[in-house]
Amino acid sequence: MPKAIVIGGTAGIGQSIIKGLIEAGYAVHFTYNSNGEQADTIRRQYGEQCTCSQLDLGSLDAVSAFLTTIDSASAPDVLVNSAGMSADALSLGDVRARLEHATTINYMAPVIIACHIGKLMTGRRSGTIVNITSIAAKRPKAGNAIYGSAKAALERFTATLALEVARFKVRTLCVSPGFVDTPMFHKFSGANARDIVREMPTREILTADQVAETVLLFVKGQIKSTGTTLVLGNGELVF
Repeated sequence: MPKAIVIGGTAGIGQSIIKGLIEAGYAVHFTYNSNGEQADTIRRQYGEQCTCSQLDLGSLDAVSAFLTTIDSASAPDVLVNSAGMSADALSLGDVRARLEHATTINYMAPVIIACHIGKLMTGRRSGTIVNITSIAAKRPKAGNAIYGSAKAALERFTATLALEVARFKVRTLCVSPGFVDTPMFHKFSGANARDIVREMPTREILTADQVAETVLLFVKGQIKSTGTTLVLGNGELVF
């Protein structure tokens, strides 16, 4: 049975990706930060085909410890870096703590994980790495400088990683969704959620399942690409 690792799987996009991978026949190991109860519910839902472990992406020591458990024998066929956190605030004043925390979670941790697992994949001469980014990487908005910059950096890293691993039959892709109906969207939009939707050309936002379906198309080889960023949305980039 092929194996997959999903970093960040208890809510929104990550949970939908887990579901899609399991339905496609993968044994999935996913990580969670703090929602152990939800993680256990997901694990029990899929039985032996699904395992999980706690991982604080804000701690690079914890990330390194997690990676020591993954060697050439246990390396996954698919890695999906789905975890992330928004850090909306104006770029003024003392931003160091917020910058370090958001950049670690949204950029440094997924890069370190991709580098470790990518090396194992090259040794096996096959593998797929998907990094979930955001249109915030391309669409500046007051307050999202740190988050958007971290996602833009992840897209740039993914493109370069493709140059290094393509000859080993390892493919990389960024999936960059616009607004998605997830807890993160409702947290940052708050009372403005309906206004945001009204401003969009299609008057609707993506679902987590729609993002997961795109990831699965790439995993299955139905999207022929590597090192690119695939933007998903309903017109967000036109306003």
